[in-house]
Amino acid sequence: MLWGFKVGAAVLAEDGKIYEGCNVESWVSGLGICAERCAIDHAVLRGNRKIEEIAIVMDKENKNEPTPCGACLQYIHDFAKNSKIKIVTTKTEKGKILFETVKVKRLEELLPHPFRK
Repeated sequence: MLWGFKVGAAVLAEDGKIYEGCNVESWVSGLGICAERCAIDHAVLRGNRKIEEIAIVMDKENKNEPTPCGACLQYIHDFAKNSKIKIVTTKTEKGKILFETVKVKRLEELLPHPFRK
């Protein structure tokens, strides 16, 4: 289950289903994958090429804020329905969402100048 990981993500895809992902770490630099990209890949594997929303969760013990990295923001943009999709971030404790940490931003706020073809 997604909430058992230190960092996890879930995307709401165009088919109305939610696809989960988690950080996959590697000792070799560059071989790991962020939770956001993992969740998007999960949706794409099942035929969904557009995402409606994305949520990112992080364990409360992590000192960082649950914010997508630049590479993930571009990847989200590549598969987003549009640049106005919501990116919801929060922290969890013992598998429960800490509602006081929930933040909602739009993709266009976090990535105002995406790379376009």
